[in-house]
Amino acid sequence: MTAIESFFGIDTALWHRLAIALGIGLIVGLERGWKTRDQHGGQRLAGLRTFAVTALCGGVLAAISLPDRFAVLAAGTLVVGALVVGGYLITVREQRDFGMTTELAMLTTFGLGAVAVLGAPFEATAAAIVMALLLGFKAEFHAAIEKLERQELLATLQLAAIAAVLLPLLPNRDLGPWGAVNPRVVGMLVLLIAGLSYVGYFAVRTLGARLGLTLTALFGGLSSSTAVTVAYARRARTETAHRVLLGAGILLAAATMVPRLVVELSAVNRSLLAALAPTFAALMLVPLVAVLYVVVSRRHGTASGGLELSNPLQLRAALGFGALLIVLFVATEGLRRWLGDTGTYAVAAIAAVLDVDAVTLAMAEDAARGTLDPLTAQRAIALAALVNTGAKGVLAAAFGGVPMLRSASAVLGAALLAGAVTAIVTLGA
Repeated sequence: MTAIESFFGIDTALWHRLAIALGIGLIVGLERGWKTRDQHGGQRLAGLRTFAVTALCGGVLAAISLPDRFAVLAAGTLVVGALVVGGYLITVREQRDFGMTTELAMLTTFGLGAVAVLGAPFEATAAAIVMALLLGFKAEFHAAIEKLERQELLATLQLAAIAAVLLPLLPNRDLGPWGAVNPRVVGMLVLLIAGLSYVGYFAVRTLGARLGLTLTALFGGLSSSTAVTVAYARRARTETAHRVLLGAGILLAAATMVPRLVVELSAVNRSLLAALAPTFAALMLVPLVAVLYVVVSRRHGTASGGLELSNPLQLRAALGFGALLIVLFVATEGLRRWLGDTGTYAVAAIAAVLDVDAVTLAMAEDAARGTLDPLTAQRAIALAALVNTGAKGVLAAAFGGVPMLRSASAVLGAALLAGAVTAIVTLGA
């Protein structure tokens, strides 16, 4: 304390926390007061002032309870709870309103006011803001739920299960042959890929049909650029009027592979990015230049999306990705011990035909743990990206025929060549 604080007996830390408690009540009360602004003061359970007083009451009782008189706070909680229950019963009887959101918000506000004084003011304030957002976005949440399909609901629940249930249960230690597998790391990488796919899926769901094939390809590439390649190439055989646009969509989806890999590497092993930047730039810019040429020089209508990507968050798919990662970890370590760097490159090239993300994450994690030389990891990742780009070019020609061979496959071949040259120059591959 300063001399002035000591003279007047002021505990500024306590006053600061009480002010935060009051602010918490004002934050939540502002939203609740606006929600019931058309009701007369005596017809609503609580508004701005009531919520502010409730939070301040929680803070004051918490201050009185310190350091070891928590029975006071418990008794106060019971009293406030009884008042809230009484108000709810009156509201139900007089207005036939069975919702209890405001009542629960009031109890939570009381608790957050107490938490702020007990020593977690930042956490309490953050929780109050989040609660106010949840209350304020009621109409948007209800509208989103009404549009939600069962498959999408299951995808959301599965992502939550991976993040909140499966991941904390996984042991955080090296297991398996040569200690090559850390289950917690595998779980985190599965969650990372699932999250990226989740964003891409709902981007397609929300924006694809309205903004056309191009935007669908862009966001679809976040989920699976290979799936976009196959779907668009098949459509090109029958939708001859949109062949150029479909080819551009394949290129745009292929280009999104690069930012996806950048995000993954940034999360796992950022140090690998610098040397990979030229190769990544070539693999992204060549397709984008071709897409830009199509947009500028040709005037094609934007047909509605209609692209149906499989749900990337099905539990079977998530577990399959985790199993692939485990195999890659073990195979990489085993072949590295047996064949040296050559074994690592062989694993990267073969696996990248199916999934470049798994290869990238496996190599980056091995390099981060010190079990793989960083240069070897960079070369393997570059090789995987090149192989995956070439595989998409082959798929486009196989499913789309000669038109796709002359357009999308040719551009992807040019990107593959440019990427290979930059990889040789920068990585000595």
